[in-house]
Amino acid sequence: MMSLSIVVVALALCAFALVTTVEAYRRWNKTSNPWGFPGPGLVPYIGRIHDLPPECFWLKLKEWADKYGGIYKTQMIGWNFVVISDESIAEELFVKRSKKYSDRPIVPSLIDSKSNHGMLSYLPLMGRNEAWARQRKWAHSFLMQAAATQYKGIMDFEYKHLLFILLGDPDNFSFHIENANSKIMCTLAYDDPSPSPEMRLSAWNLLRQMSPNGPLTNLVTPLWRLPLLLNPWKRSEYVRRGIQQTFWMDLLNGAREKWQAGQLRPCWARQYLDLGEKSPLQGDFEAHSAIGMLALVGVYTVGGPAQYFLTAMITHPEWMAKCQEEIDRECEGRPPTLSDYRNLPVLRACIKETMRWRSPVPAGVAHELEADDYYRGGFISKGTRVLPLDWAMMRNETKYPDAENYHPERFLEPEWPTYKEPLTEFPTIKGMSSFGWGIRTCLGQTLTQDALIVLCGGLLWAFNAKHKTHPVTGANIPISLKTSSEVITKPLPFEMVFEPRSEERKAAIISNWLEAEAKDTKERQDFLSAAASH
Repeated sequence: MMSLSIVVVALALCAFALVTTVEAYRRWNKTSNPWGFPGPGLVPYIGRIHDLPPECFWLKLKEWADKYGGIYKTQMIGWNFVVISDESIAEELFVKRSKKYSDRPIVPSLIDSKSNHGMLSYLPLMGRNEAWARQRKWAHSFLMQAAATQYKGIMDFEYKHLLFILLGDPDNFSFHIENANSKIMCTLAYDDPSPSPEMRLSAWNLLRQMSPNGPLTNLVTPLWRLPLLLNPWKRSEYVRRGIQQTFWMDLLNGAREKWQAGQLRPCWARQYLDLGEKSPLQGDFEAHSAIGMLALVGVYTVGGPAQYFLTAMITHPEWMAKCQEEIDRECEGRPPTLSDYRNLPVLRACIKETMRWRSPVPAGVAHELEADDYYRGGFISKGTRVLPLDWAMMRNETKYPDAENYHPERFLEPEWPTYKEPLTEFPTIKGMSSFGWGIRTCLGQTLTQDALIVLCGGLLWAFNAKHKTHPVTGANIPISLKTSSEVITKPLPFEMVFEPRSEERKAAIISNWLEAEAKDTKERQDFLSAAASH
């Protein structure tokens, strides 16, 4: 009986593979010839998947971009791709032709990623539909309010805590940086920083699930269509998705209980609950994922660039010294705040150059073409995945001379092509291609920039970032500049030393945190007392 079952399963798999191969070859044969764009030679059905590594795959895409130009075609397991490595072409298609180029493709190893029919939606991945438009408008409103009101106080509080924590536990800096940003987002979302560790884990689990170095089904996509009994990848995704959905719904329900008791301070959940039936979100099922997704994204949009910034400072200590001199001069002994933005062009240049040098979204996020189109004599068929290759855009030697190397001065000195005035406004990371294109640009650019200025500035105000030394030889332990391979990246684990800049600065780190903690405790107690009296 067991042998018969194995034979039946094997025959079913063979039949499935044959059908999908014939179908994909038919599609390939129909659409490959008239494209009119250059690109690497294609193997029927599999395209070029055989030589596209899951680790840092954007390096191979850039190699092809160097050979085939600013726009080229390729194919992966039956899917048509157009890869764009020229910012002017990206502007032409994603911005000027946004009505055609603003959909999202299905993410193979996520369930119902393009819509919210499954009641758990991820705004950046949703298709261009009514639910996406509704949630985007809602998110824009909430993020603008956060930037204008309570965000600054929450951010200052958590980063003072982070500096204090790094005094006692510097070796776990990667976790602490990500956790601090997760706490900021959880407080903004639910007036509660305590879910931060789980939110951080939830963020990286989602990111891994949708990345080429995640489940095998992200590369060999037909496997995703296997029956559930024979599909361990889909079963695993159902479990991950269920855990995330329960987590976010529990957070919303917990916020509702505090709200009903009059104990919920201003946050996104309270804004949703206060609106009641007037909310643009269609009930708790939409709201729990819309709010949860906003809380989730802050973990990796700030945590990754902040860690890259540390690698840049350690490997380029002359720029760390310039930043510290600027901070000490302009901030007069205190850590930077957002009110210091205009006076910190060197710090801003180092942050921007970090994001150019180590793009946080090196492969970009694919758009899906909604209707057939022609561009520069080439044909792009409906359903094609159009990829803005940020790693290549940020290495355009005309715009960024000596692009492989770290040069913050490119934003500070007039002889560089990227120099802009006034330096009280520029450089700014807002508008960088890493944040996406057209109506798909990231809504959190302002919050990301604010967080990086206060976080990176605070780290350099407090510490000298240094190589860790070998305990026996005393030699510097080298820092690998390699990155993780998720869609949104961060440095691979590395070791470093956070050396307080002086005993006086160490004492200031401690006193700043104790004062902030006491103030926060009093504000919470005053709020609860006022709520109880009403």
